[in-house]
Amino acid sequence: MKAQYKVYKNRMSGSFSERYQVQKKIWGRKWEAFVKKGHEKMTIMFIPHNEKKIFNFQISKFTIAFFLFLFVVVLMSSSYAVIKNAAVKREEEKLMSNYRDVRSQLYRYEKMTNKVANLVDDIKPDIEELYTLTAGNEDLDNIWTQNEPAAKPETTPDEKAVRATLPDEIFMLRELQHDILSATNTIKTVKNFVDVRSKVVNDTPSIVPTNGHITSLFGWRRSPFGFGRDFHTGIDIAAPEGTPVYATAPGEVTGAGWSGGYGNLVRVKHKYGFETLYGHNSRIAVHMGQIIQKGQVVAYVGATGSATGNHSHYEIRLGGVAINPYPYMSKMW
Repeated sequence: MKAQYKVYKNRMSGSFSERYQVQKKIWGRKWEAFVKKGHEKMTIMFIPHNEKKIFNFQISKFTIAFFLFLFVVVLMSSSYAVIKNAAVKREEEKLMSNYRDVRSQLYRYEKMTNKVANLVDDIKPDIEELYTLTAGNEDLDNIWTQNEPAAKPETTPDEKAVRATLPDEIFMLRELQHDILSATNTIKTVKNFVDVRSKVVNDTPSIVPTNGHITSLFGWRRSPFGFGRDFHTGIDIAAPEGTPVYATAPGEVTGAGWSGGYGNLVRVKHKYGFETLYGHNSRIAVHMGQIIQKGQVVAYVGATGSATGNHSHYEIRLGGVAINPYPYMSKMW
């Protein structure tokens, strides 16, 4: 078996070697023919019309093939450059169109920001006036700077360069945002104060008790009964008999009935030490201990008690002491 295998191996090796040598000779002859063909000369002649001198030169086929290859490479490179340049131009046109759109939007934004800035400037005096009405806010020096953000670190040269490329409208919007933020916070301060004050105003006497005209104010006056001067502890409001008399603040009825010179009297206790009295009524519409609301009818105008005509005697007491009701009477209710 070993001998047969050795013989078979030698035979196969010899056969492969013979085929390799044959193929080598064939490709060697083809390469020699190709090289020979490539080195063949071609004569190129240039014959002018005057035929005085003819130009001719010889060139190998390899040289012609090289120049053809070079021409194809240059042609393809030029075509690629033309196509690339056309794409770049289209991109530039698109960017320019977008830039024009952005500039147009920025122009509209500039008009809007200028309009808003003018509105902010217009309302600033009103805001400052309201701000001065709040307790402890008489100083206006810091009204527009108290809500500024903390100072930022200085910008680097690179950041400054970037800022230089940005439109001015962006920084205008930033300044406007700062003004609006300051105005908003200031308005919130005023609103909080007004909210607190409105609650106090709602719980204290602050409306006119009846429809009519004032005939006698608070303070010293000539006595309507012809006996010198006396101190009037309230305000008299003349009105036809039966005109409704309204509570000027919410509270609890602590008196409802006859009370000497007051005639038919309604007494109401309010928050913060206030108390109101409504005298000379023809009829009383509430009872002792009743909880009433501002604007609720408590009685009707009359001339009971020490009165010279139909009117409502309106009195405000604070801490048990009569005070002038006039500053507390508002027609805004």
